[in-house]
Parts: sequence; structure tokens; C-alpha cells
Amino acid sequence: MTEVLPGILVVLSGPMGVGKTTVANRLIEKGGYRRSISVTTRPPRKGEADGVDYRFISVEEFERLRDANELIEHAQIVSNWYGTPKQPLREALKARKAYLLVIDVDGGRQVRGKGYNAELIFLAPPSKEELVERLKSRGTEDMKQQTLRLERADMEMEKASEIYNDIVVNKDLDTCVEEVHALVLDARRKLKEKELAGDTLYPGLKL
Repeated sequence: MTEVLPGILVVLSGPMGVGKTTVANRLIEKGGYRRSISVTTRPPRKGEADGVDYRFISVEEFERLRDANELIEHAQIVSNWYGTPKQPLREALKARKAYLLVIDVDGGRQVRGKGYNAELIFLAPPSKEELVERLKSRGTEDMKQQTLRLERADMEMEKASEIYNDIVVNKDLDTCVEEVHALVLDARRKLKEKELAGDTLYPGLKL
């Protein structure tokens, strides 16, 4: 008999090149997970599809969501706004799914302060040298951009222990995915205990 567990918000963060998207995709393949789709005010780039990569909305619509407290987290990058709407999270939780939110450390900090009983997981590289090699192999950024990424990675890894429930080293992809999945299941079982005790699992979400 399949174990019926409460839904949960799962935050995946980590430096660029650590494999967040790959791990998220592998978790979704397991079933029981949904991937968050952010909203943004920037125009679509070539090859991007609305509702798949992002939901592309107007500045006015973004401000409406923000002012109504309908964003889990949000940030301005350059001149564009990005955010995670609450309604898809509510729907996932009602369906008892794990809702995957792949965001940076600043977003993770915002989620930490909301009291959602979320499972926040930081993916770390095996070493800084390995991260350098991964960034080089991507071939998408020049040396200056790579240096900035590495400086930010140092900052993120320094802050990770203050914000995240768990830190998982992505040395081997299969092992990493299984470790993250086990942490999510453990967090959901703890929520099940709270549910049985009559506690409110998701304060602030108006479920």
C-alpha cells in the first residue's frame, strides 16, 4: 500500500554548475513531485515558452501579486522582477505533492522566514576545483563571468548552514538524488506526525 504523506515545499539551492536542475528533473521522474514555474516581467528569450520556462507577466500583474502577498519569494535582477506565486503551491499541497522550488540563497532566506514547514536543501559541489571544471565545461560564460560565479558560490556556501535544513554534496548524481529524496520523505513523515496531532501544517497559505 502506498504511503500517503502530506505535501511539502522543497527548496533546492546551490551554486551555478552544481546540478540543481538535473537533480530536480530526476526527482520529478520519480513521481510525487511538481516543479515550480516562476513569474517574470522580462520578455521571453528565444526558445522559451510561457508556462513552461516561466510565466511571462506584466509589471502591473507582478505588483498586484506582490502587494497582495501572493508571492512566496521575489527579487529584482537588473531591471526585471522574478517571483514564485503561492497559488500553484497551494494546489500542489492540496494534492499531497512535493513542490520543487529551485532558487538562489536569497530566495531560500525569504522562504525560511515564512514558516511554511518547508524542506530547504542546499546542493554543494565536491570541491571548489570541481565546480570550476563544471563551469568551464558549460562553455556559456567568459572568464570574468566565471570568476563572479565562483565569488558568489563562496558566499552562498558560507551562508548555507544558516538557512538550509540540509546540505547534500553532489559528487555522484544517482547518490545525490536518492539522498535528497530520502530527506524529502523524512520531512514529509514529520509533517504527517504534526497532521495527526492536529497542527496547522502551512500557516500563512490560507489552505
